[in-house]
Amino acid sequence: MTRYTIFSAAVRCEWRNLRRDPALWLVLAIILSTVGYALHNGRSVVQHQNAAIAATKAEEQERLANLRLNLADIDAGRIAPPERPFRDPRLPIFVGGGSGATGASLPPHPLALIATGQSDLYPASIKITSGGKDSFLFSDEIANPTQLLTGSFDLAFVLVFIYPLWMLALIYNLISAEREQGTLALTGSCPVSLRTVFAGKLLVRAGVLILVTVVAVYAGLAMTGAGFAGNGNAYAALGLVIIVYGFFWVALATAVNTLGRDSAYNAMTLVIVWIMLLLILPALINAWSQSRYPSPSRAEMVLSVRAASNDANLEQDAALALYEQEHGHSHERGSLRERTLRRISVTQAAAARADSILAAHDAQIAKQHDFARRFAYASPALLMYDAMAEIAGTGRSRYAEFFSQIDQFHQEWREFFVSRAKTERMLTDEDYRQFPHFQFEERLNGQTFSLIGPTLTGIAVLFLLFAGIASRGLRRCSVVGRG
Repeated sequence: MTRYTIFSAAVRCEWRNLRRDPALWLVLAIILSTVGYALHNGRSVVQHQNAAIAATKAEEQERLANLRLNLADIDAGRIAPPERPFRDPRLPIFVGGGSGATGASLPPHPLALIATGQSDLYPASIKITSGGKDSFLFSDEIANPTQLLTGSFDLAFVLVFIYPLWMLALIYNLISAEREQGTLALTGSCPVSLRTVFAGKLLVRAGVLILVTVVAVYAGLAMTGAGFAGNGNAYAALGLVIIVYGFFWVALATAVNTLGRDSAYNAMTLVIVWIMLLLILPALINAWSQSRYPSPSRAEMVLSVRAASNDANLEQDAALALYEQEHGHSHERGSLRERTLRRISVTQAAAARADSILAAHDAQIAKQHDFARRFAYASPALLMYDAMAEIAGTGRSRYAEFFSQIDQFHQEWREFFVSRAKTERMLTDEDYRQFPHFQFEERLNGQTFSLIGPTLTGIAVLFLLFAGIASRGLRRCSVVGRG
């Protein structure tokens, strides 16, 4: 009897037994329901983000239209210029710094519904002004802290945390059940390889779960209207990470089976490993990275930036008072020119201090991420979630690109208004037409595999490690067991 004949016979026999097992159909029903519900939740989040972006654009168009009408009335002499300069639509430093601010939006990726990622940490749109970055980075409240703590029930949560449980439910007694029923001794007395027999059984149990999960995810994405055109790499990467992550848990469960213990021992061991890898280890890595490279909280950083801005304002007052004490009172004191130049000077001084605080904070966060990324290779859950977030366009790479483009646009926006303010040039209707507009450029399209390459490799290495342990254990598999 050839090895292929033994293998195919084991596959057919296992499939006949498995399809009569109610547990299989229960697990398949849970897969379909949880995947469908997670995609529905993800779709709701994406719709909320799109609605927020559309509302921001509509509000900006209405606000600018009112400013242009007001400007036309002032130029035509129908109304007098406002007494307060920040309400004057002709003054560039005040228009660019507040009333004419523009929105910079990060449109959701076509697969954004599979993972919330960092999208709950940042608003869908950021209102750019000619002030410092602190004037728009901290102007919006983050999501509900309770929701941030509990996380979102998205597809990434289902695949990272629940998907392994489906695997363990059907594989934890792959060998021990045979031993407890006495069929393992019968199989071992036949001239067949136990490793070949269990490979066939494993192919059926794991193959059904992985295949149904992949099909359910793709079908769900198609039903929710996630665009496939131009995102073939992302779809292929999603299927690949689901398969490799499933292989890891299959190899781990098989390795535990080869210990020769009973089914209860296997189940308890696998649950403990699940808790360690998915709950305890990520929490430890996160806490360790924060203690090694501490960074101030968001509230502390906001207060520090605002204190720096106030200090810059006070120093400008002190410098101006000293100048007037030494050279006499300036005739420009209180004039529009004086207020404009003073605002530019204070804004630039405050922006420089705020940028240094933000740069120090970002450097600490980058060190935390680098530290956590090195140890993440010990936890396939962290690797899997990072890969899902990168595929969804809600990971660190796309947000880093978004904020990099915002930095460039902020410089362009500030230069447009500050240059006009320094030359005391009033804004015209033509200037309003020439306001810079932010358009996010998708520079990472087509780079999905390069983005998830390290994490996917890390999961694959862990899979091969436990596959080797399982293969060696199957070779030494005992029909008696260790009790």
